[in-house]
Amino acid sequence: MSDLRNDERKTLILTGASRGIGHAAVKRFSSAGWRVITCSRHGFPEDCPWEMGPEDHIQIDLADPANVEDGIREMRERLKAQGSRLDALVNNAAISPKDEHGQRLPALDTGIDDWKTVFQVNFFAPIMLARGLVEELKKATGSVVNVTSIAGSSVHPFAGAAYSTSKAALASLTREMAADFGPLGIRVNAISPGEIETSILSPGTENMIKDIPMRRLGQPEEVAKAIYFLCTEQSSYVTGAELHINGGQHV
Repeated sequence: MSDLRNDERKTLILTGASRGIGHAAVKRFSSAGWRVITCSRHGFPEDCPWEMGPEDHIQIDLADPANVEDGIREMRERLKAQGSRLDALVNNAAISPKDEHGQRLPALDTGIDDWKTVFQVNFFAPIMLARGLVEELKKATGSVVNVTSIAGSSVHPFAGAAYSTSKAALASLTREMAADFGPLGIRVNAISPGEIETSILSPGTENMIKDIPMRRLGQPEEVAKAIYFLCTEQSSYVTGAELHINGGQHV
């Protein structure tokens, strides 16, 4: 636990914190003394060992624009303990619907409602959150990190068409946000993970290792360290960048 007073601690708001990259990011930032406010569509699990617990968790359904607006109001209220400052916003939550056999949904087979839901969660929610928290980010000269994907730049064997195109759009949005938020002192960057070893790996991912120059899957902690870098003074002159974390798979 940090020795800093509550109003002196840096604060991160992170979506999609319950597993994988998000969970690793929670641990990385909290170990550095940050206050981490987590967000997910589920309530805080009673069996979770995270010591800050429900008071630093916000239940929010990113697929529902009205609920996102409600969540932003709750976030702003909670940030008052830090003098209404927000040092970092990490848009990590994303969804990728599958077919009845658990396979990727190609463009021809993805229903319009699925397209809309995927883009709401993966694309619209990040800009809604950043715009809704812009004053708090401005006050802290904060940082926004959007989590894109290697699937945003080429057809992927497991990621569906809606997911991939939403991530490509998010990469473009990151550049636009960097240009628009930069004069306010807010940096906006993206990280683009490749094949990361998590509990939700698609069957067959191990067959892709031969195409990764480093010949292994990435670890969530490796992605979390890159996110942390982009949220700290170590990257103080970096904005509008998309950092590829994929063991060279994109080359």
